[in-house]
Amino acid sequence: MAGRDVMADRIAKGEEAARNGILAGMRGALGALGRFWVAYGMWAGALVLIAFVASVMAIGWLRPVHAWDMVAYLGAALKPEFPDPQALHGHVWETVRLAATPDHFLQLSEGDAYRTRQFTDPHAFHSMLGMYEVKWLYVKLLAVLLPLTGPVHAAFAINLGAAVAFTGVLLWWLRSVRMLNLAPLVVILLVLARFPAMAMAESPDFLTSVFVLAGLMALDRDKILAGCAALVLAVATRPDNIVLIAGLAGAFWLWKQRAWPWLLGALGAGFLAYAGIQAVSDHPGWWPHLWFSTYQIQETMEFFQPDFSVRVYLTGFAWNLVRAAFENSWLGLYAGGLCVWALAHAGGLRFGPARTALIGAALGAIALKFMIFPLHDGRTYFPILFPALLLMLAELRDRARLRAGAVDG
Repeated sequence: MAGRDVMADRIAKGEEAARNGILAGMRGALGALGRFWVAYGMWAGALVLIAFVASVMAIGWLRPVHAWDMVAYLGAALKPEFPDPQALHGHVWETVRLAATPDHFLQLSEGDAYRTRQFTDPHAFHSMLGMYEVKWLYVKLLAVLLPLTGPVHAAFAINLGAAVAFTGVLLWWLRSVRMLNLAPLVVILLVLARFPAMAMAESPDFLTSVFVLAGLMALDRDKILAGCAALVLAVATRPDNIVLIAGLAGAFWLWKQRAWPWLLGALGAGFLAYAGIQAVSDHPGWWPHLWFSTYQIQETMEFFQPDFSVRVYLTGFAWNLVRAAFENSWLGLYAGGLCVWALAHAGGLRFGPARTALIGAALGAIALKFMIFPLHDGRTYFPILFPALLLMLAELRDRARLRAGAVDG
């Protein structure tokens, strides 16, 4: 019995030593990482962010995704050069045929009944372009780049420029609010918000993200004129961003922020841009476009002017809300942001008036965008949602520091 007790005691001591060794190793590793991050966190955080965005763009170059929408954007960009629908149709599809592989061209031209109609009917194809022309700045940039890069790489060139600008604005803001060391959290947020898919898509959403990010972050740092200019450019890229400027003007007035007259001027400029875009495009109007995008695709938009229907609107709204919840991440992030804000407020971490106005206007604009045009796709909400969550993270950090200082004092 004595021998067994001695053996059990030795085993217990060995287990304790092993346990202490493992815990000491974990503490040492975490301590070393902490000391490294304290000393070099700003530089390391910047490198993490740059490496992440660079890797996304590299994958976009190596494994491009050419969706059918790019054919329509190509048509919108070339429309001023080929006013005749038949000539435009022939030139666009011949350009696509020469640029695409045979299998990919077959998918683009005959992948379903809608694509087949666009490939075989010049007037049906022409009737679609108004819904793409309204992304005016993106289409104009495509038109400028097409002779330089060719049709295959023009959209990637825009996204590449957007990636550089997006990263630059983000690094500038993170440095100005002393949050570069939190860049890994920002990268995680980008992943959760499905940034890679948006950044690689041939659409105006990445360019829109640059302007909205620049606008909101400039306003946060009191760069009022630059912020207003960036937001007007966002409207020129996607006119539905007018709701964000309207929300900001109202919120800044409500919370007595000095930038509200400037934002009111930006709202006026945005309305002028919106009206100008509508005047120079063949946009079918809000209701036909909503019907097409949220309820039922039409093979041609020629003479398509349905009467407004509450049933159709509610059906499209409900179906896209379900798809937003089941197929996308933006709705969960949006709801999570609202919950965090409410819990922080209830716990005494009340946001300052400036960021309350910024975050409130951004979250309100997202809800209003969905109500006006209920699309499920997260890429249309990322440009506003991501900066709002960043501002929330910064304000939570600042308020937590103030509370910790008050407790220590």
